[in-house]
Amino acid sequence: MRILLADDEEELTRAVGAILTFNGYEVDIVNNGKEALKKVEENNYDVLVLDIMMPKCTGLEVTQKLREKNVDIPILILTAKSQIENKVEGLDKGANDYLTKPFNKDELLARIRALIRNDKNKTKKIKIGNVTLNKEENEVYTEKASFHLNSKESQLFEILIGNQEKMTSVEDLKNKIWGEQENDNSVVVMYISYLQNKFEALGADIKITENNGYMLERML
Repeated sequence: MRILLADDEEELTRAVGAILTFNGYEVDIVNNGKEALKKVEENNYDVLVLDIMMPKCTGLEVTQKLREKNVDIPILILTAKSQIENKVEGLDKGANDYLTKPFNKDELLARIRALIRNDKNKTKKIKIGNVTLNKEENEVYTEKASFHLNSKESQLFEILIGNQEKMTSVEDLKNKIWGEQENDNSVVVMYISYLQNKFEALGADIKITENNGYMLERML
């Protein structure tokens, strides 16, 4: 199990990192939100532990950015603030749980175990029409055939599934999947084409339609 710990308090990260490592977790540590986002882009994590008050990008901002990209890794928010509004804001932005500093190590470990357990119990498969997306394996299949999707194709398909019968703009798709650093909207057009070709080869009864954006719909 691999955990990303993001907090700018060096003493705390050393202590928590040691606790997690002792309990069998592989731990990566960063001290700002911008680096946390980069790490999530580069690696696979089972849980993210994010402090709210971090430089460059707060824990809440990191959470919001990841959820906007449909990254569903469980997130535990750490906060030194006891005000209820901070906890509510974290949950509203997509965090799964919160822990107020100072905290007991046993409670931290219990909450991490619960997040991992709940994540394993979540459905990893989404079905629309005769097509199933296995998110865990990045595989799309029908009774006729199956294809492996790369991570961008899988994210794109999942966003389209979540917005069935609703047009999503190219700009919105680009920002959610590739981020604002990608300036060329043609990357979305290219990946839409990849997905459409796979649907046709699968004999899918769904299609992607275009009209100032893209929408996934069932074929009559």
